[in-house]
Order: sequence, then C-alpha cells, then structure tokens
Amino acid sequence: MDVITNTSMERYRDVLDTMLTRGVSGGSDEEEPVCAVLCGKTYEVGEKVTLLLKPEIEVIHFINSFEYAKDNLGELLAGRGPKQSCKPNHIGSHDYSQLPRAVIFGRAFAEGEVNELNRLYRSASSVPVAWIAGDSSIVPPPQPGPGYAETGAEDVKRAFERWREAGAKSDEIVYY
Repeated sequence: MDVITNTSMERYRDVLDTMLTRGVSGGSDEEEPVCAVLCGKTYEVGEKVTLLLKPEIEVIHFINSFEYAKDNLGELLAGRGPKQSCKPNHIGSHDYSQLPRAVIFGRAFAEGEVNELNRLYRSASSVPVAWIAGDSSIVPPPQPGPGYAETGAEDVKRAFERWREAGAKSDEIVYY
C-alpha cells in the first residue's frame, strides 16, 4: 500500500497545475489550444480575430453584446454552453466539452462592462480563467481598418502569455 506524503501531493498539484496552465491533456506532447470566449461588438472583426488567434487560442463562443454576456457568460465558463433561449452565432467552434481558460474582450467593450462581468463571473469556472481586455485609454476606431484585427489578435496572445507566465491563477483583468 502506497503512502501519500505531503511531498507527493505537492508534486501531483504541480503536475496538475502545469497541465491546466498549458492546456495539455492525456499526456500528449503537443499543446492543446486554449479554449476562450471572445467578446466583441462586430461580427466582422470577431470572425477575423477568431481565425488569427489560432492555433494557440480556440474561440469556442463569440459574444457581441453586454446583455448577452450577462445572460450567458456564467453558463459558458461553467462548461454548459449558452442558455437554450440564446441561439449562438456562427463564430467559434461551439465545442463546450473543454472549459474556457480565457475570456477576451475587444476594445469596443467598455471598461465598466468588463469590470462588471469580471466581478459577476470571476468564480464561475472550476479552473483559473484569464480575463483579457483592451486598454480603455486606447479608443477603437469607428471603422476598423486594415491590420486592426491582426494587431488585436497578437496583443491578446501576448496578454495571455503574460497571465500564464505570472502563474495562470489570477482572476484580475490583464490589459493589452
């Protein structure tokens, strides 16, 4: 009969934390993409950013309004998918079999909205979740031009990496 010691439990926790942090599952040598919920105001930019975040981040659901986020973000973070009364749009994989590890907000979401959603749902998931949002001091253009989605996607990837490097446990908002 094996005896579980504090040291072996600490090692187990470290391995589990590493798996959760890196999105690794089942002992595979390849990193799985991080599942995320993307929140933005326009489908056009949401479609582009969803594609540009790959392969590191897999958008499972796109939210385009604060009201929809208030109604569904808790369900999505808990791994249940959106409420039945809320039909998902065409953006994202809609694969809710993996818990989201990130909630990403485009710059068009107001800082107050992001803060309220973070306050309401920061504890909705059983795993740590990165809350990533655009710096409110950088105002998005009225009509996003060439390179807007590309720059945003790269900024989001860097922000997620900062969260990961800081231990991947904080539920504070990371700004890009």
